[in-house]
Amino acid sequence: KRDEVYMSHPVLGMITCCPTNIGTGMRGSVHIIIPKLIAKIGFEGIDKVARSMNCQARGSTGEHSEVIDRVDISNWRRLGHPEYNLVEDMIKCVNVISQMEDLIDS
Repeated sequence: KRDEVYMSHPVLGMITCCPTNIGTGMRGSVHIIIPKLIAKIGFEGIDKVARSMNCQARGSTGEHSEVIDRVDISNWRRLGHPEYNLVEDMIKCVNVISQMEDLIDS
């Protein structure tokens, strides 16, 4: 339709992605198997921990997918941060969540 508005830039062209991906555009993720932690604090609890560390938790088959024994941990920040900081966020978060899993029943 001619009355629809699309974001465009004279050099970059049409902006067709989520605005949070403009910048580095990097979204890395790690799948982690943590069945005991899921049972203990639930997906929402895991996501709360992840978000406190600049990451987010998702179902392992995509956003809003069912969580059974594993989650996808990815960087939450995208704009204005160098890639090495985003990868560092993920590594630290996965290590903390993995330690939480290991401490259950130990």
